[in-house]
Amino acid sequence: MFTQQNNLRSKVLRYLWPILFTIVFALVGAWGNVSHETSITYIIVIAYLAIFFGIVITIGIRSTRVRFREIEEYMKSTKSGAIEKLTRDDFMKAMEKDTEYAQEMNKFVKAQMKNLVILMVVLIGLLMLYTYVLSGPFITLAKYISNAVNIGYYLKPWFTQTIEEANLYYAYFIDYLIYFGVFFVLMYVIFRMMRMPFMTTNVQVTDYPYTVTKELIIFKDAMLIDGMYLLKSPIPVKQIIINEKRRFIEFQLSKPLSGLPYTKIRIYHKSPRELWDKVMKNLFKVEDSTAK
Repeated sequence: MFTQQNNLRSKVLRYLWPILFTIVFALVGAWGNVSHETSITYIIVIAYLAIFFGIVITIGIRSTRVRFREIEEYMKSTKSGAIEKLTRDDFMKAMEKDTEYAQEMNKFVKAQMKNLVILMVVLIGLLMLYTYVLSGPFITLAKYISNAVNIGYYLKPWFTQTIEEANLYYAYFIDYLIYFGVFFVLMYVIFRMMRMPFMTTNVQVTDYPYTVTKELIIFKDAMLIDGMYLLKSPIPVKQIIINEKRRFIEFQLSKPLSGLPYTKIRIYHKSPRELWDKVMKNLFKVEDSTAK
């Protein structure tokens, strides 16, 4: 019951903070315009971007802490010890035989760099677009709405002298809401198109698999990957591939694991078929396919 309430609270906060965040910045930004503090506008935009991405990073850190707490609780509660433990040396020796790994890694790095460049270009483009193109139409629309509704008459801020000035304040407020709202929607669409984490830690970044390189501990009812990701049995997967030529086992999760932006996980081993038959095959539940 407590876990369900906690999850519900996390979901509510996940979608509530961007709204509250935008409203607060719009209020402060509008005050800067009415007070003729032009520097406030630039500070607000820069601070918005900094805090926006800061909160996104904070969500990721919080997810990591929850994940480590889950691992700690499992390690305390499990009655059986590890039945298999693989180290970095085991992975590296098997990876040396895979001549295609370097090509896959280069392709992945180039794709990630491309996504980063696209994101930076979009951010700069949005700032330039608003400053030189959209600021005029946005404020015109905002002034029309504010004057038509006559918001200043009903809700006159204490720092405004007249109803006209109050309406102007709300016009700037609406202007900022439109700008930040458009920015948020575009960021959401862009992050989703590039399959990057946004407002959630459950997302698939790429089709490229997460390769276990540090440590793999296998228990009777779970496996711990690189000391960071705990997968409990039955692990729901769409597909399992055992490639004896390239010496790896690769499985595709049915849904992304929290904090791990990959659905495919690859484990290198000198004898992948032996590892699978010996300690891994009973951990998985294949939903749409079978092991190959």
